[in-house]
Amino acid sequence: MTRILYILLLSISFIGCSTPKFYTEIATMQKEIRDDIDKAEGNPQNEVRIKGYNMNKLVLKKMRNELKNTNHILYYYSPDPSFSSNKFWFIIYDVDNKVYYNIENNDFNNKQIDLIEKTDKLSEKFALFVFNNYMNNNCELLKSKGNVNISGVRTYEAIYEINLTNKENKHCYFKNFLLMN
Repeated sequence: MTRILYILLLSISFIGCSTPKFYTEIATMQKEIRDDIDKAEGNPQNEVRIKGYNMNKLVLKKMRNELKNTNHILYYYSPDPSFSSNKFWFIIYDVDNKVYYNIENNDFNNKQIDLIEKTDKLSEKFALFVFNNYMNNNCELLKSKGNVNISGVRTYEAIYEINLTNKENKHCYFKNFLLMN
């Protein structure tokens, strides 16, 4: 009886360990991005900044039930470029189940995460442009769109691909830009 109980507990712990750890992967890639930016630009404070307010943990905690049956996501992170704003938008594409989740933090409580829409297609033109270019390996195009000389504080946007099955995680980061027709 003790042996059966031990085997049962051991198998439950292995199942628990296989729960996707998307946050850890995103945090690692986010650090790599910050290091790349610091090296490339010397971190000029007025030109570009990555908001230090980390919403990724809150977003993934909010989405844990929706993402519990997936091992492969695309995670798009877009902070508001305003200097004093703590507004963030996120789109998570569940590759395994082919579902997009549009998420943002609440205007009145920055740490409250709201699921705005769950859909099988992206309708927002800018997000569609970013996702299509990322999926077609056009990260350099996204970077070139953001490499324009404009004044003011700029932020970086990023799209992360986390595949827990084959451990081939990738990312693309770029300065925010306006998409004109």
